[in-house]
Amino acid sequence: MKTQYVRTRFGIALLLSLFSISINAWSTSYISFSSNRTGNYDIYVMDINGENLQNLTNHPSWDSQPTWAPNGSAFAFVSNRDGNSEIYIMKLNGTEPQRLTYRPELDTNPAWSPDGKWIAFSSRNLKEQHYDIYKIDINGENLQQLTDDGKHNFAPSWSPDGEEIAFYSRPNDNGGIYVMNANGKRIRRAMHPNDRGTSPSWSPDGKQIAYYVGIMGSGIYIMGTQGQNPRRVTPNNIWSHNPAWSPDSTWIAYDAEIDNPWGNPNVDTNIYLISVDGGKPRQITKHPGKDEHPEWVPEGFLSVSPSTEKQTTFWGKLKQPEKATK
Repeated sequence: MKTQYVRTRFGIALLLSLFSISINAWSTSYISFSSNRTGNYDIYVMDINGENLQNLTNHPSWDSQPTWAPNGSAFAFVSNRDGNSEIYIMKLNGTEPQRLTYRPELDTNPAWSPDGKWIAFSSRNLKEQHYDIYKIDINGENLQQLTDDGKHNFAPSWSPDGEEIAFYSRPNDNGGIYVMNANGKRIRRAMHPNDRGTSPSWSPDGKQIAYYVGIMGSGIYIMGTQGQNPRRVTPNNIWSHNPAWSPDSTWIAYDAEIDNPWGNPNVDTNIYLISVDGGKPRQITKHPGKDEHPEWVPEGFLSVSPSTEKQTTFWGKLKQPEKATK
C-alpha cells in the first residue's frame, strides 16, 4: 500500500512538472516600443525572441512612449494626432484611443501607476520653457501638479508600491534622479550630488533604480533606491537609453545606437536586452529605423480569451506577425 502511495505521489508530481514545463514553453514575454520604421512613429509590440511584430496604433500621427496598465488590458502613449503632444489611452478591445489630456502645454513621458488608477506625466510650460510632473486619473479627471519649482522635472517612474515617484530634475547644471511622495511632497535627491542620470526606471522588486547617463558614450546604470552602489550594466562607448525592467527584475530592455550619433545622418536605434548582472546584450530588433522607448508588457496581455468580436479580431491579429524586418 505504501509503495502504491509513493508511486501515485511521484506520478502526480511528474505530471505537474510536465504541465509546468508545457506552460512555460508556451508563455512568451512581450515588449512594446515606438518606431518610425514606416516613416512616422507608431507603437509596436513583439516577443522577446524578436518575433510576432505588430503595429498597435497604425496611425499617420506621431505615437510614442507606451506605458501599460498593470493588468495588460490597455496602454497609454503620447501622440500629436490632435495637433498637440497629449496623452492617450488605448484599450485592447478594438475601440479608438481616448484622449486623456487637453492642455496647451506639451505633455509627454506617461507612467501608469501600479494600482491602475493614475497616469503620471511630464508637461512643458511653453511660456517659461520648463517641465513639471503631473498626475491625472485614467478617466481624465483629478489633474494634480506635483512639482512647481521652476526647474526641469520630467520622466516620472512609480515605485512598485505606488507610494513614491522617481524622476529627473535639474535644479542647476548638475541634474540627477530625485524621489518624491506620490502626492508631490518630500522631494529629495536619490543619488550623490556629483552623479548624474536621467529617465529613471524603478525595479519591480522595489530595490533598485535603473537610469541612463546622458553624456558622451551614454549608458545604462543601476543604483540602490538611496543612490548606493551605482554601476554600469551596458557596454562602454555604446549610446544606450531608456531602461525598462522585466517583471522579475532580472533583465533590462533599452534602446541603443551602436555608432556615434553625432554627425551621423543615418542613426538607427534598436532594442536590446541585458541582464542586471551585465554581460553580452541581446539584440531584439534589427531595423534601419529608430526603435525606441521599450516597455515590458504585463503578463495579463493576451492571457484571457477575448469576449467580443472586436477583441477576437485584435487578438487574432497579434497571432499573425507582420511581414516586416525586425
